[in-house]
Amino acid sequence: MKLHPQNPKPRRAAAFVALMILLTLAGGLGLATQRGETVALRAELDLAQMENAELAALRAENARLQAQQIPAPELERLRRDHAALQRLRAELAALQNPTPHPPR
Repeated sequence: MKLHPQNPKPRRAAAFVALMILLTLAGGLGLATQRGETVALRAELDLAQMENAELAALRAENARLQAQQIPAPELERLRRDHAALQRLRAELAALQNPTPHPPR
């Protein structure tokens, strides 16, 4: 009776199946990691887009308010007119209420 060495084919098949399972698990882990990163990046992108829209609205509001602002030369003229008006009111009050001069 001759003993045949054990057939290595079943061991090779089991090793191949184990290798395929490990590769599948590693690939699945890689895909899960990428999915998590994708979700995080999309959330970051959504936030950036919302901030960009808010910034555009603020820029438009700023432009609108600047258009309504009185130009600097006009504002300076109005300030000078206001100061002159106060001086004229003081002069008018002085002329309307003359201080009596003591007799000489």
